[in-house]
Amino acid sequence: MLFKYFENPEVITGLRKSKTKCDTCKEEKLCFDAEAYYGGENISSVCPECLANGELYDLDVFTCEGDAEELKRQLKITDPSLTESKIEELADQKTRELEKTTPKIISWQDWSWPCADGDYCRFIGYGSKPFYNRLAPDGNGKKLFADSFYYRIRDVSDEGLWDGLLPDKEIKDYEDSGYYSALFYVFKSLNSDKIITMWDCD
Repeated sequence: MLFKYFENPEVITGLRKSKTKCDTCKEEKLCFDAEAYYGGENISSVCPECLANGELYDLDVFTCEGDAEELKRQLKITDPSLTESKIEELADQKTRELEKTTPKIISWQDWSWPCADGDYCRFIGYGSKPFYNRLAPDGNGKKLFADSFYYRIRDVSDEGLWDGLLPDKEIKDYEDSGYYSALFYVFKSLNSDKIITMWDCD
């Protein structure tokens, strides 16, 4: 199942271990755990097909929170001809798409989903030294890592994170991620090769 803003969620965030009834289509399937979703309505499970097809649009349920104010600022920069009302419309459309059709990232703290180049980024995996080295065009993952911190957390990043907290081995799936007390969440721009990093700890 392809998701615009989330790569391989069945692996990275995981599905329930056994089939459950999807609260939207009512079929017994392997579903995402929806109990931690936000909003005024409670649902327990949603299957990948229903989530990707926008079945949450009609419910007071959302999976994450987009950084809408930063998105508006970027839209203004990427296309100065846009009117304020058009920027509001585009930002609202992209934010609703993100929050209603994107699997939830399981994290210790709540933080806003990052954006770059006038759209929300795609979550591509958990950060590790091999992962950043592979993503870096010149192979210098350490520099890419240091340069990739999202503007909201840039002041708390330091050189010690690479040597002190970043895993030496790749984190291949959600089960792997449970062995670490700090996680780095790696995103990629939909419109460029720009890499964005968020991180938190228990």
